[in-house]
Formats: sequence, C-alpha cells, structure tokens
Amino acid sequence: MILDIMSRATREPPFVPDELDLMILEYMAKDASVQFKQLAESLNADQRTIAKRVGKMKQSGVLQNKIQINWSRIGLGIAAYVGAETSLGEKDLGKLHEFIRKEPRVIEAYSTIGSQEYFIKVIESDLQRLREEVLMQLEPITSKLTSSIISSQVKQEDDVSLLRFLRQRWFAHKKSKNRT
Repeated sequence: MILDIMSRATREPPFVPDELDLMILEYMAKDASVQFKQLAESLNADQRTIAKRVGKMKQSGVLQNKIQINWSRIGLGIAAYVGAETSLGEKDLGKLHEFIRKEPRVIEAYSTIGSQEYFIKVIESDLQRLREEVLMQLEPITSKLTSSIISSQVKQEDDVSLLRFLRQRWFAHKKSKNRT
C-alpha cells in the first residue's frame, strides 16, 4: 500500500513543538550523532530535559532513526522522477501499487493531487536498464507516463533552514514582547 500521508495526518494528532524542541531538532539536523550533554550545553538546558524531549519526539514519530545514503557514490547515479496517471481501472491500479511495492529501485512513491496521480522516484546505474526494466514495465499499467532524469541537484534537503524559519515564524512574537 502506498503511504497515505493525507489521511494519516488527519487521524494522528500532530506533535506541537515548542522553541526548545525546534532548537534540538536544528542541532540534530546538523549532526545526528550529537550527544545530549553537548546539546544541553549549547542550548543552556538540563541534559535530562534534552533526553526527555528527544524521547518524546521519537515516540511521536517526529524524529526517526534513518541514515541518508548517497546512492551515486555506490554506482547508482541515475535518478528519475516518474509521473503516472491511471484511468485504466481498479485492476491496473492494483498492479501499479504492487509494482511500486515490489520494485526495489523505486525508493519513493506518492499519490498526489494535481497533474499526475503518482510521483515515483527510481534509481538505477544504467539508463537503458532504467528504461527497459522499470519504465517499460510501468507503461501497460498506467494511462500516461512521464519521466525526468535528474541531471544535477539544485538544493539538498535542508532541514536546518526550515527549522530556523519555523522557529522565527512561530516564536518571533515572544522576542518582540520581551523587548517592549
């Protein structure tokens, strides 16, 4: 089954971080191996408080133990985003979902609202194999298929900047109140 982000987000109550939580996340996004003692010193907080906050964020699913792999460094340098539409009926929709689940080179897949029903990220070492073994397998179970090969990365995933932005947006009013 494809991850159903929209319905999951409406069923689970969101974790509401405070400013300290966001600062902890920001530090951990820079260095996931940072020790609680270091975090506590940097954030001027008690080490037990940091440990409890991190535990709470792990329990709520905000923090996940996950490594980030640079696939191109081990020979899988071709990445493609594939857009797919399915107006072929429930049987083919089931085949598409099964293909996505079983194909190991599909590393991400999303059901979307917009011009494409699905976006699928695929990695491979060889363009011909990507075309023959993945894209051509998708053609009969989709009504429209588009693909874009990634030629260069313009911006890497940047959790630190987003966390800083959220902290400023959500907690700037506290700082301005303290100044008056």
